[in-house]
Amino acid sequence: MNTLLAPQRLSGIPDTQRLTSRPPHTSLLDRIALHIGLRLLIWSTRSPRLTLDREEHSRSYRAHTARAAREHGYTREALLAPRP
Repeated sequence: MNTLLAPQRLSGIPDTQRLTSRPPHTSLLDRIALHIGLRLLIWSTRSPRLTLDREEHSRSYRAHTARAAREHGYTREALLAPRP
């Protein structure tokens, strides 16, 4: 039985979750404020890697690519070496 389509009995008691003094929709100003707040929250919790200065980031990138090249060369030599 689908209870969403079943007829509902009205109890005569008003909905206590809805405030009659407030409009039922969110104003545009509130939406903009929430959007800005969410962006600031995401920005403040970003990864520390993004806050490194440019020189340190480029140094770590060069070290990573050099290490990857060494590992690749070692693996290539190991695979191409004649087997005893």
